[in-house]
Order: sequence, then C-alpha cells, then structure tokens
Amino acid sequence: MKQKQFESQHEALWAEINILLTTKNKIAAQDIDFPAKYRRLCQHLALALQRGYSPALTDYLQKMVGDCHQTLYGTMIERPMTLYRMLLQDFPQKVREEWRLLLVVNLAFWGVALLCALIIFNNPEMVYSFLSPARLEKMHAMYQPGGFSTGRGAQGDFGMFAHYVMNNVSIDFRTFGAGIFGGIPSLFVMASNGVELGVVATWLHMDPVTRSTFWPFVATHASFEIIGMLLAGVAGMRLGMSLINPGRLSRRHALVAASRRMFPVIVGASIMTFIAAFFEAFWCANPAIASYVKFISAAITWSGLICFFIFAGRRGN
Repeated sequence: MKQKQFESQHEALWAEINILLTTKNKIAAQDIDFPAKYRRLCQHLALALQRGYSPALTDYLQKMVGDCHQTLYGTMIERPMTLYRMLLQDFPQKVREEWRLLLVVNLAFWGVALLCALIIFNNPEMVYSFLSPARLEKMHAMYQPGGFSTGRGAQGDFGMFAHYVMNNVSIDFRTFGAGIFGGIPSLFVMASNGVELGVVATWLHMDPVTRSTFWPFVATHASFEIIGMLLAGVAGMRLGMSLINPGRLSRRHALVAASRRMFPVIVGASIMTFIAAFFEAFWCANPAIASYVKFISAAITWSGLICFFIFAGRRGN
C-alpha cells in the first residue's frame, strides 16, 4: 500500500486521537475506547516502519504513540520518582535481601583486616611480609603532620577529587564485573583490601606521630567508601552465584536476571563511593578542620548509613 493511500485510510482515527490528546489527558483517559484506539495506532506505527514510509510520517506517529502512552500510564508523573524509588527503596531492600552474601563479604574484609591487625600488633616486624619498605615509607610520609598539602587550592582539591572518583568507582565496577567468574574475584578483592587496611592501619596507629593524622583522615570517608566496596562485592558475588546455581533458568537468563536485580545495588555503591571521594578531597584532607569535628562527622555517617540499610524502604515492601 502506498503511503498516500495509507494516510487517507487512517487519518480520521489519527485526527480523533489528536483531538482527545489536545483536550487534555483527563478526558482522553476517561474515554473507554481510548485503549483500543491506542492499540490501533501502535499497529499503524509498526506498519509504517515496516513499509519504510517517510520519516515525517513515522515521527508523527511515534510522537502520538508516546503521548498516548503517557496519558494511559502516567509515565510523565512517575518518571521523576524512578530514581527516588531506586535509591531510597529498591537499593536498601536489595541489600537486605542479600544479607547472606553481605555477611560473607564482611567476613572476608573485616575478618582478614582484624587478623592482619593482630599479627602486626603482636609482631611489628611482620609488616614487611605484607608490604614493601618503599610502600610503607610512602604511607608513613603521607600521614606525617603537615603531610597533606595546605596550599593546593581549589584546582588541587578538584584534581584529587577526580582522581579519587576515577580510582574508587572503577574498583567498584571491576569488583562487580569480575564476579561473573563464580564470585571468587569479588571475594578476593574484599580479602586483599582487608589485608591492606589491617596492615596499614595498625602500623600507622602504632606510631604516635602518624596516629593523630591517620584516623581523622580516614574516619569519615571510610564509611561511604568501605560500605560501597562491600556492596559492589555483594553484587559481583550474586553474578557469580547466578552462573553456579541458575535454578530453572538457563545460565544466560540467570545472569541477565541477576544483573537487573543488582543494578540498584551497584548504582548505589558507586554513588556512595563518589560521596566518599568528595569527603576525601574536600573534608578529610583539610588540616583546618579539627580532628574531633572529623570524628563527630564519622560517627554521624557510619550510624546514618547503618540505619539507612536497616530501615529505609520498608514502607514499600
């Protein structure tokens, strides 16, 4: 059928739908025949695309289909709330649903960190079995009083902020993506970070010179960074578990389902890591802020995040 003939055959319906749409959505939604007209319009759009009619016609029909969809399903009202629901409802709900994997990654991280801390505390010379002397010397120099630059200015702060974002968020996504290999790489990332935290934190804490600098620096941003990393590990392990135990689904479909399920978690984890980078660049490294203020902010962020994951989103269950 030629395009002219197609247009003349259906232009009456299109005009009728346009009238309903221009008289406001409430009237169109109350028309009991409107859904049937919408379905016919979708068929017309599909035919126009299949037959290769002009872009002017297909764009016209596409816009009309979109307006009808918004009228019937209220997408214009719901869409601004999508991000709100994902971050404040779906995100904490998915984390609570994965409490078993969350327990595993916490044990891998905090358990290894505590074990390494006990080893270094009782045998300080063992620190060189974990990290090279050059790395330890660099860490020691970094956390010396005055080790943080006080004159780097706004440009320097933003430069460090960009560095922290690129480094930390990329770790989250690599942890998530590597989980496809049975979840083992994600678990390894948790354990290796636990080793570094336990060794470095204990070694710096045992030196009174660096102790007063190290803890105020890490206390606040660590809440967002560590929890974000742990959640990326949970998401990665879920990917791996979907391949190991796909249930009634094929492994491909199980992987897709797990990816969709974990999407709010990895997005939320990345946002938390982004916030951590902000604190790390503009708050934690600022020597003008008193240590006790940083510790108060750390108490607020740690307790606030824990309460968020315990209580948020329960009304939507």
